[in-house]
Amino acid sequence: SITMAMVPPLLLPFLLLLAKINSAYCDDEDDLLTFKLNNGVHIPLVGMGIGNLQHELIPQVVSANLMPSRDIRLIDTAHNSHNEHILGKAVASFDEARHAKTRGGGGNDKPPPIHVVTKVWYTHLGYERTKISVQESLDQLVSKNTRQVYVHMLLHWPRCNDEIEWMDCEEEENNLPQFVKEAGPPPHLDKQNAWKDSWRALEELYTEHSTERHRSDGVIGKPIMASIGVSNFELDDMKALIEFAHIRPHMYQGNSWLIFHDPYLMDFLRDHDIFFQAYAVMFGIFQRRQDSPG
Repeated sequence: SITMAMVPPLLLPFLLLLAKINSAYCDDEDDLLTFKLNNGVHIPLVGMGIGNLQHELIPQVVSANLMPSRDIRLIDTAHNSHNEHILGKAVASFDEARHAKTRGGGGNDKPPPIHVVTKVWYTHLGYERTKISVQESLDQLVSKNTRQVYVHMLLHWPRCNDEIEWMDCEEEENNLPQFVKEAGPPPHLDKQNAWKDSWRALEELYTEHSTERHRSDGVIGKPIMASIGVSNFELDDMKALIEFAHIRPHMYQGNSWLIFHDPYLMDFLRDHDIFFQAYAVMFGIFQRRQDSPG
């Protein structure tokens, strides 16, 4: 979500590689580098991630990157990062300050939409739990109607996996609020199917937002689900998803190394017109060059 002129020289080759992998990209009328998803929604091709950023730094970082000189319009986070409310307030504060500075000086133009990628954590897999997670995210991302917020909602992981060192399925389940536990069965007890019920919930919520997505009157309202997708899914899970899904995923978010290490997954995403969005680009590639494949 930066203009072509602002793309760092070291990052440009990677962006062009992403564009090639995803078949196409376009520059919209204000020279923003974007990609057209398979549902027709244009998403900025470059953004910033705040999922692991210290909470006290988020307002400053968001404000700095919303400045016209940087013009960031895509922000990545997750429900489990517990910072969506901070992001919503940071955007609102920036826009209010901007409006105050330009009042009476011809600066009545509406700020451009912002795109937020957020995710449902694996503790909230299952139909009802996913609906709870999505609604909480949308409520926390309200930006006081200062600008339109388009939300791209993903399933963060297909399941909790105790073989991954930092995942603790039982403990995380036990620490959930009681109302979440009562909403649906523990997803780690049905690892092959819980995420499928979550996808059904995402499909229904996405459909419910379809009217708002197609409004053309410029009215700014509550955050709108612009697309749905998944993150960190293996190829077998993606094949299963395509088999039963009524709505094809619009986006797949994965580690940037997948481009080099998993050509079968990348081919699958391209064949099904699913946008690949890379994370850990700066750290995963530029700061780990010694680990690059031969």
